[in-house]
Amino acid sequence: MEKIERTEITAGLWHLRPPRESEAADLLELTADPEVRLYTPRLNRMSTEEEARGQLREWAAWEGRAVFSILESTTERYAGHVMVFDLDAENSAAEIGYRVAPWARGRGAATTAVRCVTGWAFGVLGLERITLAHSVGNDASCRVAEKNGYLLEGVHRAAFRGGDGLLHDTHLHARLAADRGDL
Repeated sequence: MEKIERTEITAGLWHLRPPRESEAADLLELTADPEVRLYTPRLNRMSTEEEARGQLREWAAWEGRAVFSILESTTERYAGHVMVFDLDAENSAAEIGYRVAPWARGRGAATTAVRCVTGWAFGVLGLERITLAHSVGNDASCRVAEKNGYLLEGVHRAAFRGGDGLLHDTHLHARLAADRGDL
């Protein structure tokens, strides 16, 4: 898939834009959170601000994926990120994933970010299907998926190794561009 044109989205309390290296300390702090360490262990391979800056540079390139930093609109405080990845042009499909800082949880950051980026991906990228996978034990992610019209399609048993070293089952949710509901 060709390079994606970078964009910004503002929705209520939250502002979404391509990542910046200045977010490195906040990203590193996010990776230290126990829930993030459990559910997204690949992100936890960063241990220095330089490594975090490198990751942010890579995400900001928007080559083969689109990564948005989630910021509080009024303060521009980093609250996490949402990304559309594993883009499959032939099948008009992709995956969506997100991580939210502890201070922003329960305030609609993930729900708003997933809603906005889902609508953007269907409209701008022309996708027909987006999947969202999360650990069966991650009830908050299940609620985010459901609130955004991602239907539960099944359980993948022992699908990923969590930060605890154990294999976890995952819920697979999906939303189609043709599904009813607002975005």
